[in-house]
Amino acid sequence: MPTELRTRAISRGTFLRSGLALAGGALGAAALGSGPLGATDAEAATSGAGAAAPAKAASPVQLPTSWKGTAFTAPLPSTHDGYIASWTALYGAGPLTSLSAKKVAQADGISNFLPYGEYEQKERFTPHVAGAVHLDGGPVRIRFVGNKGRKFTAEAHLVRSADPKSPALLLHVLGKSATSLVLPKGSPIVWGTPPVTSLSKLKTADAREVLEQGVGFSFGEDGPNPAHSSRATVLDGGRHIVGSVRFPAHGTRVTRRWFGTAVRADGGWTYLVAELPKS
Repeated sequence: MPTELRTRAISRGTFLRSGLALAGGALGAAALGSGPLGATDAEAATSGAGAAAPAKAASPVQLPTSWKGTAFTAPLPSTHDGYIASWTALYGAGPLTSLSAKKVAQADGISNFLPYGEYEQKERFTPHVAGAVHLDGGPVRIRFVGNKGRKFTAEAHLVRSADPKSPALLLHVLGKSATSLVLPKGSPIVWGTPPVTSLSKLKTADAREVLEQGVGFSFGEDGPNPAHSSRATVLDGGRHIVGSVRFPAHGTRVTRRWFGTAVRADGGWTYLVAELPKS
């Protein structure tokens, strides 16, 4: 494993700034702001309270039985269930299966952690990582202690991304319920934010953008987004999405189906998106 990992953290703020650039096909760092995205806190609370049971799909999507009990089959999360703070690609790290506590603490998105709703550094937080994180091994707890007295408890997951050469760290800040985020093992998982103000307003084109955005951020190259979605479907009034994405893998371009589920993120709603098995 290299002594220094090249990383790129995708936070809620990054998505806010880069939405237009990705929609236009660019992955460069000089992205212009796209304005506020996602539901407001009040809307999120209302939506979460009204979704006590798992949603029924508007069209049949056969999910793997191993996904039962994960975030992809769970009820719509409430404001008490925490939120996704960042998704950090470990570019070029290769087939690593674990990351030490020290490396986790040094990763972008964790070393420079910002609390909910803050997009500039008002307080410096030191991450205290409980131990090494393992691929498909579940989360490792992180205690963020600020130099002004604030404390936050979070968890980091080491997951596969769309790029086989670049795994990723997903940071989930625990809410009052202290509910851990459960993810399916062995499935590449990315993160994309919709360019709409509420889930019910999501259109097919928006779903394609979410898929392309999430898959595209798995790759470290600047320039055109290497991911392209040819078709997508919005399910359950925006609760889920599904679609095909073409992207480079193992020296060629492949087409895979991806399934997304709405989760809370810093500032509103976002989508966790997992690759469906080829079978």
